[in-house]
Amino acid sequence: MSTRGSRRPAAWLVVAFLPVATAASQDPGQPVTRQEIEDLKRQLVQETRSSLELQFDGHGETGDLNDELAFRRYGARVNLRLNPETTFHLAVHRTPYRSGDGVLESSATGVTAGVRSRPSERREWGVDLSGTRFEDGEWSLTGLASLTLKPSESLRYTVSAQRSNVEESILSVAGLRPSRGPFAGDLVGAVRDNRLVAALAYRLPARMDLFAEAGVGSRSGSRVDGNLFTRAGAGLGFAAVARGEQSALSLLRLSASFDYFGFDEDRLGYGGASLVDRRGQRVPLELVGSDGISPLPSESNPGIGGYFSPSRFDSRVLRAEARGRASPSVDYAAAAFVGSQSFTGASRRRARGVSASVTFRFSERLSLPATYAWDDFGPFAQQSFLARLVILF
Repeated sequence: MSTRGSRRPAAWLVVAFLPVATAASQDPGQPVTRQEIEDLKRQLVQETRSSLELQFDGHGETGDLNDELAFRRYGARVNLRLNPETTFHLAVHRTPYRSGDGVLESSATGVTAGVRSRPSERREWGVDLSGTRFEDGEWSLTGLASLTLKPSESLRYTVSAQRSNVEESILSVAGLRPSRGPFAGDLVGAVRDNRLVAALAYRLPARMDLFAEAGVGSRSGSRVDGNLFTRAGAGLGFAAVARGEQSALSLLRLSASFDYFGFDEDRLGYGGASLVDRRGQRVPLELVGSDGISPLPSESNPGIGGYFSPSRFDSRVLRAEARGRASPSVDYAAAAFVGSQSFTGASRRRARGVSASVTFRFSERLSLPATYAWDDFGPFAQQSFLARLVILF
């Protein structure tokens, strides 16, 4: 507390001079507006204060009894500013999962601790470690470590290593214990994703930018063999509009991109733990495992795993994004993409998606960001809603 208090006078002293210097460097004849001063005050408060976030996420997707997954996640996160460069965060969340029309349900409680640091303008890093306990007593340990370097004003690249839960079906995220069949009494599923990714962004002349990403990893779970995958993507962007953050339209960006990923084996199947049998008839819960479907992957049969894993997937999309300030207390951002996608077992088809975010600032210390997103990447469509009540202290 004493450290934060001792820094407060210096921060507010900067407020008195920095807006004038910034405005003069852009346009010496343009007077500084009260809104610009208030914006900078708010930014400094956000960058020097700790915060509490009350969180809510909702997710739903299309599919059959096996594939469709819906969940709500709610919790809280504390971000403690240790010094001007470093923030420690601790989060607790609860997630009820349900499959299909509610035939299967599972819940998980998770705790995450992490550190974010920006020791210089050229370097930043972060580390997260999470533990999640499912209602059957199983634990999942996940995490993230990332390093971002900016060798110049134009170049930025990031290297990250991540382990995460695969939230694509009840089988993939929590696992099932069939009562019959080849896996009777055993936990099946609970798939975890382990990956190493490198990404870069390079600012080109004429308000254009280049971005690319490549990664390699593997997914595996209980009774689900390891499945290697690779992914890559690249694109070109153009900022048609780029203004100050207080503008009604501060950014309008257009981009074109190509993405690819591929798995060694198709493991979208549920053989030995399916809610429908090989004739498409529903399997009673007390008889799960008696579906008669092979759990072994082959050209004609996806192996058990419960996640989208084609040997080849590619997409080509055009994307438009905009952000700005609708009023002194409301910021917005919106994006949409359209293009085509193709993956193993399906002909080329349309790909599309939209997202919209709005942030309500009730005061310089209280805000409410909310985001809605929908897309039809892959064989299913999915939608998500995220909301955060942020309290600075």
